[in-house]
Amino acid sequence: NCAVMEILQEIACLSSLTGLHLSGNNFESLPASIKQLSQLSSLDLKDCKMLQSLPELPLCLKSLDLMDCKILQSLPALPLCLESLALTGCNMLRSIPELPLCLKYLNLEDCNMLRSLPELSLCLQSLNARNCNRLRSLPEIPSCLQELDASVLEKLSKPSLDLIQWAPGCLESQPIYFGFTKCLKLNGKANNKILADSLLIIRHMAIASLRLGYEKAINEKISELRGSLIVLPGGEIPDWFSHQNSGSSICIQLPPHSFCRNLIGFAYCAVPDLKQGYSDCFRYFYVKCQFELEIKTLSETKHVDLGFRVRTKYIYSDHVILGFKPCLNVGFPDGYHHTTATFKFFAECNLKGYKIKRCGVCPVYANPSETKDNTFTINFATEVWKLDDLPSTSGSSDVEELEPSPKRICRANQINTP
Repeated sequence: NCAVMEILQEIACLSSLTGLHLSGNNFESLPASIKQLSQLSSLDLKDCKMLQSLPELPLCLKSLDLMDCKILQSLPALPLCLESLALTGCNMLRSIPELPLCLKYLNLEDCNMLRSLPELSLCLQSLNARNCNRLRSLPEIPSCLQELDASVLEKLSKPSLDLIQWAPGCLESQPIYFGFTKCLKLNGKANNKILADSLLIIRHMAIASLRLGYEKAINEKISELRGSLIVLPGGEIPDWFSHQNSGSSICIQLPPHSFCRNLIGFAYCAVPDLKQGYSDCFRYFYVKCQFELEIKTLSETKHVDLGFRVRTKYIYSDHVILGFKPCLNVGFPDGYHHTTATFKFFAECNLKGYKIKRCGVCPVYANPSETKDNTFTINFATEVWKLDDLPSTSGSSDVEELEPSPKRICRANQINTP
């Protein structure tokens, strides 16, 4: 904020510079010599409202902040090491170059000239595209997010002092978050395609969040595994959700124990009712879920509390909130048992409650890959619950009482009960 009008070529002499903070100045461009800063890892240019273009950037750059560079229209090729890119308020930017493979954080809020996005980075953890109101389609999901290494599930499912309990808690800082609130052009045909593709999106986000949880468990000794969240305009639950209901609650029976042992979590979906009015004065919109597993065996009944909360930037029209909630290390018994999962959703903004119009859940399983050793594929209930695949329930009456029915789908006002 020094009203600097020009950055000199001689800046290249600062060969040991690691951070360059030039926010709030009035220069129109940076010198080409900036690419020679071989140690530069952070470049802060936010609120440089006269900045029109950027030269080739240093290869070692990890963080680039261009927030509120109002007349910047294009970007150079992005450095391969870049992990964080902030473009909030770059409302003249029309396109984004190919994203580096290691990019983790991408903020595009209020980039309202963007019509499309490049393919997402494999490492991307947070994408905020709120108010990109010309965006017509979602980016391609990386095609190689298909399988999960067996060591990931082994670590995350193993009780230890470091991993006290994965499931309960607040998911306010999801490791994987994609937000597309107020992207009005995504409605209609484009939005229908997005919802149709949402199974693929959630599958890949689930794999990514489990991988990230594994890394954090190894490196940071975390005590909770968080999930993933995507927020889209629209008002319908995707068809692939095996259990759906009008209203805020749903109760489902899980299939036999052989499936439960492979259970890694649940995909969930909620559509808040915002006709009660809203205010721009609040910052976040919260969706809470009371989530409980009841596990019955012949000798006992066990209750596991898995409640959670997620948040997104405020929304004022119909939006679909989709997510993945991991629930490893639940401790299902080895023998036959009857498991009921109960979900009740709530929405809240600025201490005001909002109704949930529709909700849906779908169990998510990890099954051994048929083509690659020591890997698992992620499957949803709609893909694996087939009557012919389930074991026969013939036998003793006790076993028959504990065996749940195969796939059930809730529609309209129907609620699954044990």
